[in-house]
Amino acid sequence: MKNYILPLLLAIFLTGILSCDDGLGPSQSTNHTTTHEYDPSIPQNKPDSSTDPDLTQKESNRWIWQKPELVIRKLGDLDNKTVVDIGAGPYGYFSFIIAGKTSAKKVIALDIDEEAVKFMQDARKLLPDARRDKFETRLVKPNDPMLNSSEADVVMIVNTVTYFEDPVDYLINLRRGIANGGRLVIIDFKKRTTTIGPNTADRIAIGELEIILKKAGYKNIEFDDRTLEYQYIVTAYK
Repeated sequence: MKNYILPLLLAIFLTGILSCDDGLGPSQSTNHTTTHEYDPSIPQNKPDSSTDPDLTQKESNRWIWQKPELVIRKLGDLDNKTVVDIGAGPYGYFSFIIAGKTSAKKVIALDIDEEAVKFMQDARKLLPDARRDKFETRLVKPNDPMLNSSEADVVMIVNTVTYFEDPVDYLINLRRGIANGGRLVIIDFKKRTTTIGPNTADRIAIGELEIILKKAGYKNIEFDDRTLEYQYIVTAYK
């Protein structure tokens, strides 16, 4: 992936998410290019009205079907918590919302794509001064999130788990970085034909994901396939 959204577009995006009143305040194969590219709502090149006049509409569409405010509520209480977003690129969709609108202590945006990490780091300056310091980016390995022991209280993996070369091994490595009692929330596409998302063959069924999580040592696994139309939300605990 060589090109990213213009800074102006991200500024518009952040202004929108940070100004919306959504109730998220203090009260509450390892081919990463493929991971980013299958989502039609994510522009992969610099916007050009001659080739993509509906770019802004695409961003609005993701806000509708992804329902980020509901997804973030599914992460549970984030007050004073360290939240890790795995596969956060190409532009930190959830990471910036969590950093900008919740009382999380720290947000760590991980990606294996060096350009994505650089882009998110550059975009960090668009956050309000009071929230900028709690946003961190890291370049990590395809098979290892490279977290410190028990560093994360909450981990989210959105539209990425299906691209782990060995998901059991990856989630075992990840588990070491989750604090005792911490939780992992996985959001990915249901294994059925939908107008949005990757090919059905490239999806992991919710039952298959349950087996993977159990093999990796997670417990108290919870399933939600109703909140989102196209995706399921699976929560598991260390």
